[in-house]
Amino acid sequence: MKKFFMLILLACVALDLFGWGRLGHDAIAYIAECNLTPKAKKIISEYLDGKSIVYYSSWMDDVRRTPEYKFSTSWHVAYVDGQGEPCLGKNFPEGKYKGDALLEILRLTDKLGNYRELSDSTVAVGIKMLVHLVGDMHCPGHVYYPGQSNSFKVRFGGREVSYHSVWDDGFIGSIHKWSYMEYNHQLGNLDRKEAAAIVAGTPVDWERENARNCKVIYDWAAPGAVLGDDFKLAAWSLADSQIQKAGYRLASVLNAIFK
Repeated sequence: MKKFFMLILLACVALDLFGWGRLGHDAIAYIAECNLTPKAKKIISEYLDGKSIVYYSSWMDDVRRTPEYKFSTSWHVAYVDGQGEPCLGKNFPEGKYKGDALLEILRLTDKLGNYRELSDSTVAVGIKMLVHLVGDMHCPGHVYYPGQSNSFKVRFGGREVSYHSVWDDGFIGSIHKWSYMEYNHQLGNLDRKEAAAIVAGTPVDWERENARNCKVIYDWAAPGAVLGDDFKLAAWSLADSQIQKAGYRLASVLNAIFK
């Protein structure tokens, strides 16, 4: 099992792991921003030099190829076992841990709980990472199951691409034609009770739910498949639901830290 997951990790590093693409990450960050408490929004803005969290929603994708942040390459996916339980690092041999989205979210939330004792730059980097990683852990193509690869080729949008890249960028830009602000207008209007239900639990609970809900994407495509309107209709509601959940949950994480 350990050998298998290390092979998956190597494949992961070779792929373009841009979960949701810039539009999806912007949409998630904006939904979150619109659900921040006034206090959290003010504190976060101060650490980000007045910029919105939307501005930094894809920052981790932009810096992961630099020598300084190469260590974060593997953080963009979340690993689960055969029962859909988050692996929490068990997929890496002892001493070989390189991180994944869920474990880094847990680490960052714990670390930023003492944000007043940290340097401004450390807090700013932590915020930028959380903004991106909460989005990545909800992307269907970024939940990694044992024995299941999404690197196979399909036809989508008139060209051959990896199935992974369909979920990373190609898909959501082809369904609504919304701006990131329009995503919030359509998906960010839950009432208090509905929002509370989405954010209930912990990031571990959320990833467990993601693993359960997202595995269906492997029923929708196979190597060489031509993904057309039937695929879009099937995947449409899943993508919207995952983006909505990620936005509200990101706000919950940030509100809990900067309360």
